[in-house]
Amino acid sequence: MRRFFGRKEDDKIIIDGGECFHMKKVLRMNEKDNVIACVNDENDYYCTIENMNKDNAVLTIDRIERNKALPNRNIVLFQMLPKKDYFDEILPKAIELGVNEIYFFTSQYSSGKNFKRERVDSQVLSACKQCERSILVPVHDVLDFEDMIKKLDGFDTIIFANEHEKDQHFTTSMVEDKDNIAVVIGGEGGFSEDEAKALIKQGASSFTLGSRILRCDTAVVSVLTLVGIFSNN
Repeated sequence: MRRFFGRKEDDKIIIDGGECFHMKKVLRMNEKDNVIACVNDENDYYCTIENMNKDNAVLTIDRIERNKALPNRNIVLFQMLPKKDYFDEILPKAIELGVNEIYFFTSQYSSGKNFKRERVDSQVLSACKQCERSILVPVHDVLDFEDMIKKLDGFDTIIFANEHEKDQHFTTSMVEDKDNIAVVIGGEGGFSEDEAKALIKQGASSFTLGSRILRCDTAVVSVLTLVGIFSNN
């Protein structure tokens, strides 16, 4: 069943904007068709299209079920801003792998200048529909490194994929039984030595991803997969 994001008004759900255009013009859906509607809460609303007009579609709610793709842990990704090709891979994969929030940040070696709010919002919507999430994942405006460090306060654990690390590997104890997890990953330029030291001073657990240097989009998938498995997310 097709999934659309809209807004709830009394006992109806309204689908408008680009979602309504997609429903009517792309998918050629009609009144009495059945859809799943999401209104940025923890539920899936199973609906019937009651009325379609020029500006919106009005849905009747048939039943409500708790969304099955809700994460079990609060996992927040802090990703150094990468080049466009990597950016377009990282954002949807992070959402599919269960992050609750994303911060991109600049640093000494970051070269990306690809944060376009309209495009980001479109990618978030597409990724959340793809993996059947009912809440759109917040992606914040780009921070500088110093402000990113401040955002790490208050987490149960901070894990840091560090290309300078030689000895420490990822361990289950870094995320096991932790509810509030920060994941910090660099871009294609990596971190400077001073930045790595600053993260460790902030309390981040530094670990290596092995003897091969991974592309940043590969590192995101690798780390978030480990975190998801061992935190039971």
